[in-house]
Amino acid sequence: MKGILVGVQYPQMPYDFDISMQELKQLAYACDIEVKAVVTQNLDTISPQYYIGKGKVMEIKELVEQDDIVIFNEELTPLQIKNLTDQCQVEVTDRSDLILRIFASRAKTKEAKLEVGIARLQYLLPRLAGMKQNLYSQQGGMGFRGSGEKQIELDRRRIRRQLTQAKRELAMIEKQRQTQRQLRKHHQEKVVCLVGYTNSGKSSLLNALTSKKVYEKDMLFATLQTSSRRVYMKKHHVIMSDTVGFIHQLPHSFVQSFRSTLEEVKDADLLIHVIDASSPYYHNQIETTLSVLKELDALDIPMIYVYNKMDLVHQPIVHEQGLCIDVSVKEKKHLDDLENMIIDILFKDYELISVYIPYEEGHIFSEIEYQYEILHTEYLEKEIYVSFYVNQKHKQRYLPYMKKTDSLQ
Repeated sequence: MKGILVGVQYPQMPYDFDISMQELKQLAYACDIEVKAVVTQNLDTISPQYYIGKGKVMEIKELVEQDDIVIFNEELTPLQIKNLTDQCQVEVTDRSDLILRIFASRAKTKEAKLEVGIARLQYLLPRLAGMKQNLYSQQGGMGFRGSGEKQIELDRRRIRRQLTQAKRELAMIEKQRQTQRQLRKHHQEKVVCLVGYTNSGKSSLLNALTSKKVYEKDMLFATLQTSSRRVYMKKHHVIMSDTVGFIHQLPHSFVQSFRSTLEEVKDADLLIHVIDASSPYYHNQIETTLSVLKELDALDIPMIYVYNKMDLVHQPIVHEQGLCIDVSVKEKKHLDDLENMIIDILFKDYELISVYIPYEEGHIFSEIEYQYEILHTEYLEKEIYVSFYVNQKHKQRYLPYMKKTDSLQ
């Protein structure tokens, strides 16, 4: 399939036009659409009838061939879609729909499919008016629809029913996720979330730090569902989660639909903000990511800014944030330094202790086994020797079981 991309530059635009159009090309590529032409226009105001001027409509009409698709860089109204489709006689869509198509093709888990389905239904609901108008003529008489009920009203009711059902199923999955997160907290497991702009290298970083690989590809939204892995760092382990990438002009409703997946971010102990340092627009990408994190109420979580793809950078990077590090996941440069930073933040209050639990107090040993990662266990004649990391808050509980020589260290 070949596509014609259309964008309008107008005063007080809330985004950078050139960056946005470049991303639209990448979104088309991710949808297996070959970009045939790019049509742009400068306007003082957006046309309510066609979004673009009539002259540009005629220009696009001359360019299109059968089976082409016309993609606009901003969301179109149902009336604009209808008018443009009538003129061009090919499929006309917009940036949001393109993102939804990518999401739908990449969704693998039940949770991701439900989230994509909810986003799709919420996108369609307000656009029913003006779409397929020839089907929405008033039809009366007896049958399944009421007297004088229109097809559009039936479609709205059907979509609302599907939305309710999908949200109910997603709520059940979210309840399971909450149970898993509570278990992690009970076990005092540290959770690290990888966040950042789409295609910044989050999945590649996770793969570099663990033996169990997740899908990665040099493409927008290669990862859609959250993938969690146990990552071992020195004498510690953490649960590291890869999340869906963010992108500029991502509709608010999409973020809401994926809130179940993104709840993992809110409960993290540390955020790793992965940045594509080779992108000329990395400053804008940082701001977009921070904007989404603000919407999720996650900006107060400790964060490390990881400037990735330094092997492609040929000039110094200006760090404007707090804790930063330059890495190259591809060449595995400075990943050890990153691990040290993670450990320093997550385990600065932790101490390796050794305790001797009498056999008659086996419940204490069971508690340690349940809550902590044990480094060493030895069954002695009268007691069990255990060594593990514990934070200062909980260390007091185990002081009676520490030998004097150990507790004085």
